[in-house]
Order: sequence, then C-alpha cells, then structure tokens
Amino acid sequence: MSIGLNKASPRPGYLLLRDGHAIPLSGISPDEIKAGAKRRVLHPEKEPIQHRLTLNAIVNCLGFKGDFGSFLSKGWPDFQDFLKRNRCTHRVQVFPVDNGGCTDLYFSGGTGPSPRDLADRLFEAQLPAPQRVFLGYGVNWAAWDQGNGYDTPAAAIASLTVGAESARQRAENLFTQRHQLMGQWGFLDDKLIDGPVRHIVDKTYWAPGFDPEERKTHYASTTAAVVAFRAVFDPQPEGWVDILRYSDRLMILRGHDGGWDILWRNYREKEPPQPSSLGHSYHLAIEDLPSRLMTQNDLHRRIHFRQGVWEEHEAHEAEQAFYDRGGNIQARQLNSSVDVRGAWLREQGTLPVLERVRWSGDIPPGFRVTLVEGRKVAMSELITVGSFRRMLIETGYAERRSDNQEPWERANDGEPDDSPAGATWVDSQAFCAWFERQLGVALRLPTRGELRSLRSAYSHHYDSLAKRGFPWEEYPPRPLATDQREEEGREVPSAVIWSEPRFIEPSVDVPELPPQSGVTSKSRKRWIDDFPPRATWKNPLPWAQYQGLTFIDAWDAYEWCQEWEWISGRFWEGQIGSTSWGAYKNAKVSFRVVMDLEV
Repeated sequence: MSIGLNKASPRPGYLLLRDGHAIPLSGISPDEIKAGAKRRVLHPEKEPIQHRLTLNAIVNCLGFKGDFGSFLSKGWPDFQDFLKRNRCTHRVQVFPVDNGGCTDLYFSGGTGPSPRDLADRLFEAQLPAPQRVFLGYGVNWAAWDQGNGYDTPAAAIASLTVGAESARQRAENLFTQRHQLMGQWGFLDDKLIDGPVRHIVDKTYWAPGFDPEERKTHYASTTAAVVAFRAVFDPQPEGWVDILRYSDRLMILRGHDGGWDILWRNYREKEPPQPSSLGHSYHLAIEDLPSRLMTQNDLHRRIHFRQGVWEEHEAHEAEQAFYDRGGNIQARQLNSSVDVRGAWLREQGTLPVLERVRWSGDIPPGFRVTLVEGRKVAMSELITVGSFRRMLIETGYAERRSDNQEPWERANDGEPDDSPAGATWVDSQAFCAWFERQLGVALRLPTRGELRSLRSAYSHHYDSLAKRGFPWEEYPPRPLATDQREEEGREVPSAVIWSEPRFIEPSVDVPELPPQSGVTSKSRKRWIDDFPPRATWKNPLPWAQYQGLTFIDAWDAYEWCQEWEWISGRFWEGQIGSTSWGAYKNAKVSFRVVMDLEV
C-alpha cells in the first residue's frame, strides 16, 4: 500500500562536476555543500581535487557566481530570498519513491518519472522548458492501491474533487486502462507536462515483422490511457509542481502547498559505478573479476560520466534499435540496459568500439576452433576439477569465496582430477579471471546462443521447456515423449549420483508422476537433511560429441552461460541462482571457456 508523498524525506542526489568528480548532495545549503565535498567521489581518470577547490567547483556547477566565499555572503542569501518571493516554504520530496507512489497505476519509485528524466528534459533536451509537470506530490496514492485489483477503489473515486458522477466515470475509465501505462512514464513527450497532450511517445518496443495495424492499435490504447490519467489528475491541485528557473543550472520544483525540491544540471541519482561495487553485486572480489565483467563496469562508468546528454531519449532510441537489429524479448532479458545503450552509442560513433587483445599464436591445448553464430572462436572442453583446484591454490580464491555460495567441495570432493568441475556462475567467472592471466588474453563463458547453436535441444518437446521453470524440481523427468514416435518410452539419461535421495519413492499417497494438468498439492521432492548433498558424476557419463567438442547429454547436467545465472543443457535451459552449482535444482552445473578470435 502506498504512503503519502508529503512524508518522504528530501531526496539525495549526485552533482557531476565539470571534470567528472561526483558530489553527493542532500541540499545546497552551505553545510550540505561542505558535507558533500567531504564525501566526494573522485573520477578515476582525473586529477584529485582539493577540498576548497571542490567547494568552489560545486557552487559554480550549481550556477552561482564567484567562489564558495561569495556563495556564503551573497549566493545563499539571494537563493533564500528567491524561495520567499516564490512562496517556497519547506523542503520536500516531490518525486515518487519506493512505497510512496501508486503500484496499480505504475506511478511509483521504480516505474514513475525519475529526477534524472526531468533534469535532462529541463537542461539537455533543447526544447522549451515546461512550466508545470505532474510528479504525484501530495496525491493520496494509497486510495488508488486499495481494493481487490479488479474494481475501481471507492476511496480513489472519493478523493477526486470533481462532481460525484464525473469522478466515478473518470476513475473507472482510468482504472480499466491502467495496464497500458506500464513503462510509459517520463518526459520524452507531453504525458506529464501541463497543457494539451499533443505529443505521446509509446515506450513499447517492436521487433521487425509486427503488423503495423497492431502497432497502431497499441499506440491508440496507450494514448487513451494517458488521456484517462490526465482527465483524473488535471483538475486536481495535488500532484502538480511548478518549475521555477533559478539559473541555467538550477531549477526549483514547487508543489501546491509551498513544498519545494531542487534539480540541477548533470544530476545523477546514484554514485558512479565502482569496480568494488560491481564485484560485490556478483559476490566477487576485484581480483576475481574477469576482463569481460570489468569491461562492463567500464561501460557503466563511461555512460554515467557523460555530460550534456538526454539520457531518456538515448535509452529510448537504443531500445528500439536493439529490436530493429532482430533482437527479441528473450534476448533482451539477457542484456542489461547499459549493454543495449552501449551498443547503440557505438553504432552512432559516440563510443569507441571495444578492442581486446586477441590470441595470435597456436591454439592452446584443451581448446578447439569452431564457428558459432557466424564467428570463429576457440572453445575449451569442460574445465576439470584438477584445473579448478590449481586455480584455488594459486589465487587464494577459496578464502575469498562468499559463504552464501553452495560449498564447492560438495560437488567435487572425491572426483578425479580429469572429471568436469561442478561450479557456481561466480566460481566460473573467478576461474576466467585467473585463466586469462595465465594466457594473456580475455576469456569468457559461452553465451546461451552459442551453446544452443553447438548442441540443439533434444526435441521440440524439450525446446518448448526452455526458459520456463525448472521442470525436474518436483518430480524426476518423465520418459521421453515427443511428437516423434520413435522417441517415446526412452528414459531421460541421468549423470549425477546424490549422497541423499532427491525424490521420495512412489506410493499410494505420492503419485509417480504429476497429473497432466500440472496442478498438484503433492510432489516427490525430498527435503535434504544435510543440504546440499554431495553430488558425484556417474561412471560412465553419457558423453556426446558436437562439432568436435564433448558434452554431457543428461537431464541433470548443465553448463554455465556468460549471461548472468543462465544454464544450458540438452533437455532444458533457463536460470538458476548464480551462487548455486545446481544442488537446489537437482542438477550439477559445469562450465567451459571461450577465446574470441573474430568480432
């Protein structure tokens, strides 16, 4: 349920100085500026800046004349006079925040308009600056989130100031169309700008081949939903804020009750990405980050520090370009927003094309040159327990390995050195970081597409299971049953022996297989007393050759993909936790590495 936005604390943000150093600011009073200067985040490629110079740079980037001393004597008093003249009485948070917006209307902290969106529209868009915008400040959003999710909440109808019948019609019209608003908020167009709604950008992205009439229909429904939203909130004083220009680098946002907030040019909502924060997000120390992940961090930083750009507009163009190139929803789920935008910026010539050191000599032992998705790569066989143990000894990774990962020993103790290593996605990335230092060239895991192109799904039946929930968690797999009669009745091969049984034996109370509907209150899954149990490979393993590389063809054997948390196997592909080697999914996951030979 939502809370009143009036109760939200003032919003902190980051100011980028002209040299890229980032200053955390909760406000622009002298004390707040001093506090921000002390906690400045230095740009790694720029010269450090002294505290006094930082104070001068902050007030200059906020649009005040002179140095910090001038700000104390004149700039700050003049700013306070400006607030008084414009009836700005108290500092507030005017943007939606977590638990401080509307879930049902997609107008909350994560889905509503953001400070960066508005700041870029005001300072970077090279369009007339709006005088008044809707940010939801002071709206009783809790009234809209009450109810059963199907009927328009009575409290929402009662909160409107128009006549009773008009309030009911407007609220019901909006509530029935609310799902069209998902992902639409921002300042690319007139959706949230006071005045006639003449220009609407549909922030829905379409792959080539969609029927143009379907796109027109979707645009019309999105437009109708926006019009319904504005019909509800246009007559209300709450929610709207006036834009008061203080300088070409500082704007004041004034609500209906005199509450005010601020936005500055080069506003950032978060601290610049750091290698340590990237490693933390992946449960890896900096020394265990392979170059591919470090490059991703560099891209995050480069995009974060770019100034003078309209981010929302660039992101919108980049999203559509992704689909124009032939991308689909499944592929988009495997690419971060920064990766999508980075690819588009390189196409525009705004960012340089990445150049990595490439292997120029004989292919190292254990690798095989193969063609995947039109590119030549060198791909290794499955990394062995012996190789992984060597990495553990030489790097000390075992001491840095986070405690929340499934114990590596449970998947590998007792296994011979030449058997495939069971590992988490995090483990496999740490191995890449070590191995590429041995070879002097960047390494990565295979992508989902590469693995599937080398080894297709067993059948149409199992290909249809891809990207769905793990099919073997509640019951062991059925015998193979596909649209090809000759496959019916064959058992799905297994590759793993568990120290504790994973499934309860069938009985009168526990059926051997789930009902055809798939809806059941019982399963054969057995809860493990000592989790995770040990998992050893069967001997012999169901090996198979694909394009000269060796794979394990079994329902409980998988390989890690470069995409975060994604595993690929002969009978299923999908996502599991990056800190698991598969134990909680009744599986064991190994990995191989890739050396790029061609772009």
